[in-house]
Amino acid sequence: MRVTLVTETYFPQVNGVSRTLGELVRYLVECGDQVQLVRPDYGREEISAAEIGGDPGSLEVHRVRSIRLPFYRELYLPLPPFGGLCRAIDGFRPDLLHVATEATLGLTALRHARRRGLPVVSSFHTNFDQYSRHYRVGWSKGIVWRYLRWFHNATSETYVPSRTTISELESRGFERLVLWPRGVDGTLFRPDRPGRDAVRSALGFAPDDLVLSYVSRIAAEKNVDYLADALELIASRVPSLKILLVGDGPARVELERRLGSIARFAGYRTGEDLADHYAAGDLFAFTSLTETFGNVVLEAMASGMPVVALRAGGVGDTIRDGETGLLVDPAETPAQFADAVLSLVRDPERRADMAQAARAFALSQSWGAIMGGLRDRYEALVGTSAGRLAMAAAR
Repeated sequence: MRVTLVTETYFPQVNGVSRTLGELVRYLVECGDQVQLVRPDYGREEISAAEIGGDPGSLEVHRVRSIRLPFYRELYLPLPPFGGLCRAIDGFRPDLLHVATEATLGLTALRHARRRGLPVVSSFHTNFDQYSRHYRVGWSKGIVWRYLRWFHNATSETYVPSRTTISELESRGFERLVLWPRGVDGTLFRPDRPGRDAVRSALGFAPDDLVLSYVSRIAAEKNVDYLADALELIASRVPSLKILLVGDGPARVELERRLGSIARFAGYRTGEDLADHYAAGDLFAFTSLTETFGNVVLEAMASGMPVVALRAGGVGDTIRDGETGLLVDPAETPAQFADAVLSLVRDPERRADMAQAARAFALSQSWGAIMGGLRDRYEALVGTSAGRLAMAAAR
């Protein structure tokens, strides 16, 4: 197949969407497909044969001129005009176009695909209700949801990472939704990482220290103020507990001001280094309310950590409460979240049982099976489209 993937976030950006799309590109290339990747220009060459896991000749990258947003340095805004994007798609001649984000690049690609009669699919990644609340633009929610419903319903299928998110979207009038969950590389993310001890030592942790970890973007939409409140309570009750935060974002400065005396901040980490930092932890805390899935939760579980999280979005579908971690109702206070964490801190036997169960569950969620299922959907749509074209030509 020839597949065009259009996205406004990709490596080297560090988030669940970019990681998922990177795995998709890798899988398609390994299957022998020709892939065209359309994404913002981050100012340097980021993709190598090693990173895509196959022949770099199977991947064509079209970069769109972009600027970094001054108030959120991790985000890039593609700059119009987008005529080059349309010409690139025409030159590549894809069998199918997958639009992964709904902003300017995605809208341009969707309209162009419809003009050309190309099969086009989409994927849904972001909880806009919670994002609008955190950034005080709740007044725009109605407009945004109407646009998103129109956008996704204009595609043949929309791939959604969790059943909870599917139910929410169906209640808003979204159609043709298909479950596309997330996977994890259990050979990369594992508790016996070779760099685990070196990371712990560099962070000042002793071999017997218990480490509570958080890995994600440090931003308001990740509910980090709630997290900070809980961590302060936890540290006051168990001063010997070590706290590690891996990630970066616009709220990091404020969080370091609050937690700098009780926590270590490691910044963004990628690849083997990220896996080593996961392995350095013993227990994982996650308070985001905005996840349509939550890749970091599955990575933490693969790394042998039980997860304490708020029961919200796709996270509640991933964690088996009382078996692989603990789920706390979003209406509960940070103090109650802290109590849940402390219940596992003080019960090493239960914590160890949950760690083993978490790892076992994560290993059952392979990227290969998940991406293989998506590729099967692609092939079915391409075949249907080819059949329609042949019938039209016969007439």
